[in-house]
Amino acid sequence: RSLLFLSVATIPLCSAWILNTPVGLIAGACIPSLRSGCLPSVARSASRVTGKGAIRFSGNLGGIIGGLTSVLRGGMKSAPNTNPDDPSARSEDTAPSWGELKSMLEDSQTEEERRFRSELAAGRGNANAMASIRLFGAPDGTEPRVLLYRDYAAWCPYCEKVWIMLEEKKIPYKVEKVNMRCYGDKPDWFMRISPGGGIPVAKIDGRVISESNDIMQALEDDFPSYRAMLPAAGDPHGPRVAPLLRLERQIFSAWFRWLVTPSREGDAMQLGFESLLTQVDRELQQARDMAAAAGAGPGGFFLGSETSMVDCMYAPFLERMAASLPYYKGLVIRGNPRWPHVNAWFDAMESLPSFSGIQGDYYTHCHDLPPQIGNCFSHPSAQPYADAIDGRGGAWTLPLTDGVEPAGKRPEDAARREAAERIIANA
Repeated sequence: RSLLFLSVATIPLCSAWILNTPVGLIAGACIPSLRSGCLPSVARSASRVTGKGAIRFSGNLGGIIGGLTSVLRGGMKSAPNTNPDDPSARSEDTAPSWGELKSMLEDSQTEEERRFRSELAAGRGNANAMASIRLFGAPDGTEPRVLLYRDYAAWCPYCEKVWIMLEEKKIPYKVEKVNMRCYGDKPDWFMRISPGGGIPVAKIDGRVISESNDIMQALEDDFPSYRAMLPAAGDPHGPRVAPLLRLERQIFSAWFRWLVTPSREGDAMQLGFESLLTQVDRELQQARDMAAAAGAGPGGFFLGSETSMVDCMYAPFLERMAASLPYYKGLVIRGNPRWPHVNAWFDAMESLPSFSGIQGDYYTHCHDLPPQIGNCFSHPSAQPYADAIDGRGGAWTLPLTDGVEPAGKRPEDAARREAAERIIANA
């Protein structure tokens, strides 16, 4: 989803360009899936970046990716020559074709991996940014009542909260993608639908709704047969909803102001942000205690043992806070014992296909924020974290370990296969 790799999502991979941008090769493999764990679980797991700027893959697909690298170099390999440094030496194309690479990959894939493209087209499987239709349990041929307009690169947090809610409620929907203003113009057809040009926009039974919170409320009101995402009357969590939503806006504002404030002026803002995050942690502890007292299990979510609209509201912004604050301000949230219940909430959310399938990576969030909100000021204490997130100092060298960004629990061989599948699919 990063700005550098945006075009890879919509055009075939350009071999020469990709070859000269090592991280771009891996992002190119993952960009179409955008939020399916691109850099942390696919890209970084899939690659080893050498000092010469080439990509070296390890594991059973090493030979396949070696062939891919040859193709990206133009498919030319030097023929045997007693003087390999002779520029006049003849060359021949010995690289496997894209079709051969696809067959080689399919031989090593699991049955579930082989079904990925067909399930994606049919609106089945887990959440994925490439999906243009989601049917969940609805019969084939169902025409969804909801059409969601969101951004191509999946950068927009307001689109994400609607997206998560649709996935959690399992309401069938279609997707149309448009540019964000920070990386492109809105098409005329979209401006006729939404003259303001903002996203997300939804059509529900043909009715246009153009504010994320209004869309979420409409999804709750207009689909009563689907799982409720707000407490029923008399639920003890009911009175907590409005204060929690006010707290979400407060911590968002504190994070935003701190990011765009120079370091010297930001010390008081850091204290304010940390105080609000501690309040969030206490709210999550209260929810856990209430759920345990009711015998409902800990859950770890804002309103107890199940996700709610409140979790959908918080998720995109806590996700971006956890990524951006180490990078720009040197404040680590994930794994920090100061906020144990916030970390338990992240663990609970990441166990959900609805969130884990569309969650962004730290690299993307850190680099997509400035185009959206302007300059983000860095504190000197953040440099080691920025280096790790940007892959400097061997941070992306296999085997990956938990660092400032959790490495995830996905097997590396599966991540390598996904990276290869994305490269081949873009050929």
